[in-house]
Amino acid sequence: MKLYFDLLISIGIVTTVLPAIILLYSSLRRKKSWEYKRKKTARLLVIVLLLGTITLLYGSFVESTLLITNRQTIDIVGIEKTITIAFVTDFQVGPYKKTKHIEHVVSRILSLKPDLVLIGGDHVDNADMDEDETKYLEPLKKLVDAGIPVYAIHGNHEYGVNKGKGIQNPNFRIGNVSARVKQYMENIGVLYLVNDLTIVTIHGQEIAIFGGDSYWADNLSFDSLEDIIDVPTIGLIHNPAAAWITAKEDIDLMLSGHTHGGQIRLPFIGPLGRVDDIIPAKWYQGLNNIDEDTQLFVTSGTGETGTRARLFNPPEVVLLTIE
Repeated sequence: MKLYFDLLISIGIVTTVLPAIILLYSSLRRKKSWEYKRKKTARLLVIVLLLGTITLLYGSFVESTLLITNRQTIDIVGIEKTITIAFVTDFQVGPYKKTKHIEHVVSRILSLKPDLVLIGGDHVDNADMDEDETKYLEPLKKLVDAGIPVYAIHGNHEYGVNKGKGIQNPNFRIGNVSARVKQYMENIGVLYLVNDLTIVTIHGQEIAIFGGDSYWADNLSFDSLEDIIDVPTIGLIHNPAAAWITAKEDIDLMLSGHTHGGQIRLPFIGPLGRVDDIIPAKWYQGLNNIDEDTQLFVTSGTGETGTRARLFNPPEVVLLTIE
């Protein structure tokens, strides 16, 4: 799959560079050519083609390697003392992102000194099943060693689920590695939540963290929320398509990834890469209200799936300030 998308990128580069070179040469050397007679038009076309080349190169090999810090302040009723949460999703380690990427993410999180780290699924890409991709996640242990509580959940890639694209089954694309990923994360000290609820105390105040299982794998259950009483609650659920059913539960803030922000975002248009038609475009990135009681925050994540490209949408670590 990586080879296929890299071939497409290469074709795109060749089909913009080669015509630009031919147009430029003709406008300078071939006196009887259309390009020579209309030099301004020809050179304008050259500029447009080369801008296309630059965009392909930047989106594929520059922006996707960046890492920004997205700072977001969110009000939750019942939080009296500020809590900071580092929120990351969609590492997608495998074809494009490996150990070095996770080291970069971990280093950024450590520099932010959060009270808590939440990891929202799709830790591995699980596209080809030709290797154990969990080995690239090892740097996450540094967060645990630093004494920061780290919680994680499954995404759809852990289950090999890709809606509508499986050959034998319309939901399941490839093997299920969820148990392997969970075991590895727990071995390095990450607290893994599978439809589990945990109460943590930060700065002398209680806050509930609900970690939901994969929505696309039809494994999401809210049964563990039945006994919760008067505690501010954050729901860590990979797919924002679950927002409507989450809003029916006693959850104040839902944190999701999955969309990658569309990977490619264009001004006035928004996300180009749509993972699910039922997710509104405005939910592909940022903070929104599901209803008057529940907020939804979606991060663009740190990795890519399919093509390696990102544009106007760099990988991000989110620092949430909960007040």
